[in-house]
Amino acid sequence: MNIEQRERYVFLRDAVLDRTATQAEIDELQTLLASSNEFLDDYIEHAHQESSLAWDAQPTTSKPSIPVSSAPDHPNWLWRYMPLIAASLIFIAAVGWEWTTLQPQPVATILSSTNCQWGNGTLPTSVGQELTSGRLRLISGIAEIQFPKVTVSMEGPVDIELISSQRCRLHSGSIVGSVAKGGEGFVVETPRAEIIDRGTKFGVFVDSAGDARLDLMEGKMDVKHLTNGRQMTLDGSGRAYASEHELETISRPTNRTETDQRRTDRSNGEFIHISSAYGNGDEGDVTSGPRLEGNDFPRPDDALLVKHSAESPEWNRKAFIRFDLSGVTQSDIGEAELRLEGIATGMGYLSLVPDSQFKVFGIRPEHNIPWDSQDLHREHFPGRRENTYQLDEKKIELLGEFTVPQSKPVGQFVLQDERLKDFIQQAIGSTATVVITRVTPNAPSQSYVHGFATRTHPTANPPMLRLHVTPTTAD
Repeated sequence: MNIEQRERYVFLRDAVLDRTATQAEIDELQTLLASSNEFLDDYIEHAHQESSLAWDAQPTTSKPSIPVSSAPDHPNWLWRYMPLIAASLIFIAAVGWEWTTLQPQPVATILSSTNCQWGNGTLPTSVGQELTSGRLRLISGIAEIQFPKVTVSMEGPVDIELISSQRCRLHSGSIVGSVAKGGEGFVVETPRAEIIDRGTKFGVFVDSAGDARLDLMEGKMDVKHLTNGRQMTLDGSGRAYASEHELETISRPTNRTETDQRRTDRSNGEFIHISSAYGNGDEGDVTSGPRLEGNDFPRPDDALLVKHSAESPEWNRKAFIRFDLSGVTQSDIGEAELRLEGIATGMGYLSLVPDSQFKVFGIRPEHNIPWDSQDLHREHFPGRRENTYQLDEKKIELLGEFTVPQSKPVGQFVLQDERLKDFIQQAIGSTATVVITRVTPNAPSQSYVHGFATRTHPTANPPMLRLHVTPTTAD
């Protein structure tokens, strides 16, 4: 505002409060109050001060009265405070509008639910319920959420946060999104990457460590890694994997009857992922004693159990994993990683076992006997020393070691070692069996049994090989 406006306002304010203003001046003041919060605040303050002084000046022995001028154009007290009343109404209307706009607005609706068990969240879970921003935790079952132009199916267990009508954040679990025309631009955040839909049907899975698998079923979507900033676009159909430091595409498996695994045809090399769930892959564990589990801690489903007990060797457990490499043609392996996802077992107490060291062994090709998870037991497993329940050092080779912290047995553990790479290189075109053992012993009793996810686990990733391969050409 300029000086002239300010001076004009002060003149009008004082005229009204002194009861000397004309009707035109009152109207002019009301216009100024409606256009300036500064004028409005100032007028309310002066009117309050003036009315307080007028009230205090009344005799205490008589009731206060409101004088009315005998002149027909002289304003009475109601007329005098008309600008204040108008200003107050403007103020109340403005505050009411702001309060309304600040109220949480619906962003989605629960469309359906089937056999759902809900966990602790911040939103209601009734079918047909409008949802504002907040968090939903689905323990089991399947539920559908309808955003304005996007339908999201949740497959429990899921932890999802609704941010707006165009954005959600998947903390863990699996969802499938279907985007209608006009819904392009819908965003799914994960701990590692951000997915921007371009008109698609897609699936997203986030494991307990925060790593994400992204499956494009049709259409197109953009993916951006939140740490290294790498971006890519998936078109038609494809799959990507977002780990803590990497964002990479994953080739889809070919026909199961042929290779049933991810492979590459690029001459400059590519990362491929082969899990125990593909082809002739398998996994299982073996307990040294005759019983599979104790009385105190029931054996969990979908877990490979590993334990080392110096005082009670009958409870020693080791895990066996077979990877099908028959579909990988002659290739040079530049890098090899074994990825395992630790899961909670509920068997024993972590405080009774320190940080634990694990060793990974490979079964030498000539001793890699046929086996499957159904007939794997303490008297039948690859690499077994005759008449014992132990591994034969002549039938195995050490591929590397990794450590599981006492405070964090859950999450992804990665072994990257030249010995693993050489072992996998020799097994190309066939199968490779590795054994997971724990070196660190437990306390005498009730100590922890470590677990790693199997291929049947509903949310965690199965054992996986991550290989960087470069196909070789014949001379």
